[in-house]
Amino acid sequence: MAGIYIHVPFCSQFCTYCDFYSVKETGQREAFTESLIREAEFRKDYFKNRGCRVKTLYFGGGTPSLLSPASFAAITKSICNFFEIDNPADLDEFTVEVNPDDASPEYLSALYLAGARRLSMGVQSFTDAHLKWMNRRHDSATALNAFGAARSAGFQNISIDLIFGFGALTEEVWQETLEKAVELSPEHISSYQLGIEPGTKLGRDYEKGTYIPLPDESSYRQYSMLQEILTKAGYIQYEVSSFARPGKEAKHNSSYWNHTPYLGLGPSAHSFDGSVRHFNPPSLSKYLLQTNWDAFAKREKLSERDLFNETVMLSLRRKEGLDREHLVSRFPSQLSSRFFSDAARLIKSGELEEAGGKIRIPSGKLFLSDGIIRELFQ
Repeated sequence: MAGIYIHVPFCSQFCTYCDFYSVKETGQREAFTESLIREAEFRKDYFKNRGCRVKTLYFGGGTPSLLSPASFAAITKSICNFFEIDNPADLDEFTVEVNPDDASPEYLSALYLAGARRLSMGVQSFTDAHLKWMNRRHDSATALNAFGAARSAGFQNISIDLIFGFGALTEEVWQETLEKAVELSPEHISSYQLGIEPGTKLGRDYEKGTYIPLPDESSYRQYSMLQEILTKAGYIQYEVSSFARPGKEAKHNSSYWNHTPYLGLGPSAHSFDGSVRHFNPPSLSKYLLQTNWDAFAKREKLSERDLFNETVMLSLRRKEGLDREHLVSRFPSQLSSRFFSDAARLIKSGELEEAGGKIRIPSGKLFLSDGIIRELFQ
């Protein structure tokens, strides 16, 4: 299985916390569509010598729902032609990120007609004051209406995003947020602790002292509430930030976590073929001028140590955990007595657990996963 990610870089306004590459130059959407189709044609043989076929397609951003239905359909049709996909609706997974403010019944019907069958909706919060502080375009009522419109348009696989762990979020409001999410009953919920990224408005506010982050212990309690409420509601946590109804785990995102080859198209998009990562620079203006995409892209050859550390990190972020037998057979040159002694120490202390040949982080320790994982890096 292989996947294609399309980065749509347009946003009509920037969220306070977001550091993904995006621009407000929405007048360039048609030119972007033409350039992206040219890049897709240039990359059409990317998977041919790797023994895999495209099974997932993901439009992310930015704000993909700022593309017109005509642009969306043109890109989808071209991807299918270049990568020998008979029918986009037959892909294992075809996801589009949508902003609730864009999700009119007409627009959602157009996405469904073009073959999309899964939506990732950036809800973030059901509290209007918090949405305004985040500089989101929608309010709570708009999000609820958009979800209902998506159901009416035929979407039976919807993921929503929620943010926790920021200064103004109390445990009472977070519980109400989770209960409202459960009442909607999406197939998938992704929930992230608010991060402070350099270059964002939130980062600048933090540097000036005008934003006080939530203490770690409060964020930990909110994460525990997330796990408890969603588990009780029948969701399965399969990754640090990801919860799904049984069988509704995100197939495209999962491919990133197990080193499945993927191709990224668009400015700032990354690709990985199993050993080499290449990525387009984050510049729409340069992207629109390209004819030689190999010269445009930057390349990074991953060493065995890089691949080992990534495998440890990505595996331990998942509830499935790290397969000891796979690690031994795949990375014999990277395994040392130190790795096994560190793992044994962490198992003894309760930071890790082992069963059935899998090493994993216990559910109650997943909030601390980054620090636990770093101790196993070579």
